[in-house]
Amino acid sequence: MKVLIVGGGVGGLALARGLAGSRHEVRVFEQASRLRTGGAAVTIFSNGAAALAGLGAPLAGFGGRLDALRFDTADGRTMVTADLTVLAGKTGFPVTSVPRDRLVEHLARGVPVEFSREIVDVEVHPDGVVAVEATGARYEADVVVGADGHRSAVRRAVLDPAPAAENEWTTWQGLTPVLPELVGGTTGVCVVGDAGLVGLLPSGDGLLMWWFDVRRPLEGTPAAALAARFAGYGPLVDRLLAQLRDEDVEPFRHVTHRIPDRWGSGGATLLGDAAHAFPPTQAQGANQALEDAWLLSRALRADPADVAGALRRYEALRTRRVRKVSRRAVSERTNKPIPAPVRILLGMMPSALIGRAYVAQLRGVSSVLHEEAV
Repeated sequence: MKVLIVGGGVGGLALARGLAGSRHEVRVFEQASRLRTGGAAVTIFSNGAAALAGLGAPLAGFGGRLDALRFDTADGRTMVTADLTVLAGKTGFPVTSVPRDRLVEHLARGVPVEFSREIVDVEVHPDGVVAVEATGARYEADVVVGADGHRSAVRRAVLDPAPAAENEWTTWQGLTPVLPELVGGTTGVCVVGDAGLVGLLPSGDGLLMWWFDVRRPLEGTPAAALAARFAGYGPLVDRLLAQLRDEDVEPFRHVTHRIPDRWGSGGATLLGDAAHAFPPTQAQGANQALEDAWLLSRALRADPADVAGALRRYEALRTRRVRKVSRRAVSERTNKPIPAPVRILLGMMPSALIGRAYVAQLRGVSSVLHEEAV
């Protein structure tokens, strides 16, 4: 088959890697003039790591392993610590914070991406699919996969013209060599209070992934506004704020897509944020895109006689998983202070028990950990 993947981000590149060596002719069209390596870091949980391994692109040699994740209040009290080694023990894959540029370059290895290819429309016909470029050029394929993000042109053409809805939250994030006491270890820290949430994750190579989830717009330059907003969040956050520069800070608006039962028609389907954009509070955006790529590559490698049927089965399996993540993420619950009775209860729970709860949660949203097949 001719398979055209629209979008050369994490999901699109992962699908191309998963189809490497298949009998299909696979092309990746990317609108940008080069690989999109912007952004800070992504947290690859055990399900995403398992998907990467299954796609032939296992994580190795970069990123920061996370063995524990600690949640503190803004006044300095530790609410709970999750033992993430439990995830590695139960699934065989650790949790890792990975610089996004390193992940994209890793996935792009051996993938012949065609740059400056802007697809603006997709036509679904009984005998195939046609992708239309901004230049007017037309490309026929048996399968077109929209992996072109939450502003997806493929989604607009084959599914829903409505844009992803923004909410009131924004993440201000960066990846810099700060807080060596954290960078050199394997413990991530999240601090939550009335101003929002601050996250701090060691990401390898002496770098710390940090972010600030804020509900109200910032006033003034980002570094100064964040310093004013999050003053008093404890010594770690204070030291980070003292070293922030405006050029280090990048905004990321929280958006949500409606997730329908079907993600396309005929030989057209969607993957990743094009299908199911949701806020980053569950750290599952990249992981769910990798899950999509893993399952879709299995479906296409099987060379099905009924392509449209295989795509609809892929969509049905992924929809029921990813909706669970979306519901939790949309609540933005992790960005808000936890009531005192809940804090007390959490403080009584052993870190290994919290780790087991993470395992159960991941299994509930994972196709790869269940070895699903289309």
